[in-house]
Amino acid sequence: MHRALVHLTMVPFSLLLSATVARAADSPQALASHQAAIARLQQNNQLQYDPATVLVRFVAQTPEAARTAARALVGGQKLRDFTLVPDLELISVGVEARQAANLLQAQPSVQYAEPDFVVHAVVIPNDTYFNLEWGLNNTGQTVNGDPGTNNADINGPEAWNVSTGDASFVIADIDTGMQLNHPDLAANLWTNPGEIAGNGIDDDGDGYVDDVHGWDFYSHDNDPSDSDGHGTHTAGTIGAIGNNGIGVAGVNWACKIAPLRFLGPNGGYTSDAVLAVQYCTAKGIKASNNSWGGGSSQSLYDAINAAKSVGHIFVAAAGNNGTNNDSAPFYPASYNLDNIISVAATDNDDHRASFSNYGATSVDLGAPGVNVASTYTGSNYAYLSGTSMATPHVTGVVALVYGLHPTWTYQQVRSQILSTTRPVSALAGITVTGGVLNAAAAVGAGSGNTPPSVSITSPANGASFAQGATITFTGSASDTQDGDLSVGLVWTSNLQGQIGTGASFVRNDLVVGTHTITASVTDSGGLSGSASITLTIQNPNSPPSAPTNTTAANNGGGQATVQWTDNSNNESGFEIQREHRVGPNWVETVTAGTVSANVTTFVDTPGNGRFRYR
Repeated sequence: MHRALVHLTMVPFSLLLSATVARAADSPQALASHQAAIARLQQNNQLQYDPATVLVRFVAQTPEAARTAARALVGGQKLRDFTLVPDLELISVGVEARQAANLLQAQPSVQYAEPDFVVHAVVIPNDTYFNLEWGLNNTGQTVNGDPGTNNADINGPEAWNVSTGDASFVIADIDTGMQLNHPDLAANLWTNPGEIAGNGIDDDGDGYVDDVHGWDFYSHDNDPSDSDGHGTHTAGTIGAIGNNGIGVAGVNWACKIAPLRFLGPNGGYTSDAVLAVQYCTAKGIKASNNSWGGGSSQSLYDAINAAKSVGHIFVAAAGNNGTNNDSAPFYPASYNLDNIISVAATDNDDHRASFSNYGATSVDLGAPGVNVASTYTGSNYAYLSGTSMATPHVTGVVALVYGLHPTWTYQQVRSQILSTTRPVSALAGITVTGGVLNAAAAVGAGSGNTPPSVSITSPANGASFAQGATITFTGSASDTQDGDLSVGLVWTSNLQGQIGTGASFVRNDLVVGTHTITASVTDSGGLSGSASITLTIQNPNSPPSAPTNTTAANNGGGQATVQWTDNSNNESGFEIQREHRVGPNWVETVTAGTVSANVTTFVDTPGNGRFRYR
């Protein structure tokens, strides 16, 4: 300890103070690395691990020389060790942390290696009525007189550790409109960037004058205000402002809601619903909430189908008749389109709501739909129940996933949500997934994410090449959630470090020796996959390995075919020798011919007699 104090007095007082507060034994390199890591975390709230450091635990009694070699493999140096866990070190790395961990894990001197993961406090917003939102966070609390079951929810706080929403992502709420100035919604109201408010001109040429905040297709005007309450309620579940100290929190704390009114006191027309979907498509809106339904319409089917062109996902309520949609379809939820998500309602005990429609092949998943607290007209809040209330939970998660992965296709987003549901017995066999929406797993915070699969197609494992030979490397990577990740492959050699990226590349400068070649990739959820082969680069000045498995076949007519196995890549060619059997002796050793490198067949015409070849 005395030595540390003597050393620290030699640096400026400001650094001495910070070092003393942090950890007196930390080196300047460790402090600088930690400060850089904190800066990265402050700049990126989506960071899942520090890309520049790795935790590595060596096998006990590994010599320091072997540890140094392992660190050098990833361009690293030791920053600190830990007295509680013997042989555990935090090291800096010169390659991306996931790739470095994979390389280190393959070393015999390493017990394990892993990134320095980011962890969070569980996010609980300070909204006044958040404790009533059991669908987002169910602790077993009593809501509207009904006690619940712990964790019968969509894991909202766990999802918010990853994302609370994308403030620029637009969600259409096709419904009865929305109270535009509701204090819990106004900041998340969409504003049409192509329109100038109040000038009486269709500035963006979309056929709607002053459609600044959406459109009212029911009354055919530019004021999509809600006089019913239903649309304001669904909007609040999608995107009420979170952690603002008032009211409720939406699935998205930040987003942009475009209210598209087409329902009045007695319903609305299909033609206006088609116009609303058409509006979404024209504006490039990728998600809509549709808490309504009725009879079948080919026109609406065609409109929803056409909206795929902008990646639009149409989230639809399964209906409140308590019936099976497989045998008695409820539209639009029952249209057989792969950009629709059909939603049943569950209660705070993970049971199917008694009123909720269901269907083993036509209803995708469940979501909270009983005693749902949300925004309401008059700047109020209210409980409502129905599949209408379940649907905006799913729409909100569609927005979270799309916001995290803006380049994903609608199929990828939909698959991510359906493949990460939380199984519940009440929905088994009566919905496609048999589960309840799981926001945390959908955004990668839970166990729903699976690692990518990687394969190397060339060169072949165990291949040999002469130094300077041109070698083509090809491989592929695929992931259940992310699709084709081949372009993101990173290729490394244990002898040379990173040697290439992508699905295919060429190198002609590999050093002599036996290389372990690893192709690795990391998916959007932070999980990695890899594949490895070995190949040998031979010194061109060393003799080539001899061929083996030489055979000769009599073709008839005084002709023979000679074949062999080529065991080298640095030969210039092959010489084929022949001997003739005369009596008891082999005589007349001659060169029957020569062939180029890598050829393994030769046809000889020695005439009649007995011959042997080498």
